[in-house]
Amino acid sequence: MNVECPYCNYENDLTDIFDNGVPGDNKIDWECQKCDKEFEIYVEFEPTFSASEIVYEKCEICETVVRDICKKGSIYPYPKNTPATQICRKCWQKEILKP
Repeated sequence: MNVECPYCNYENDLTDIFDNGVPGDNKIDWECQKCDKEFEIYVEFEPTFSASEIVYEKCEICETVVRDICKKGSIYPYPKNTPATQICRKCWQKEILKP
């Protein structure tokens, strides 16, 4: 991947940037490999799209069918005194607040 220097229009090789990762603010100061002037590079990422089925599951307490189920072992903390292994968010909130 290359980027053009805004001062001399030289195409700088950016391979080294991706070897060390991209900073959290997606901005990198870079020194031109030809004219040695420093400039700022903005790293932009294009969104990628994918699709998956919506999975609806039944809450073992209230029997409501929801797509965002709380499963024992995949959410922390999980209510200790609940025998159910998958519950809806409302039941999770009620159960987690029980003494």
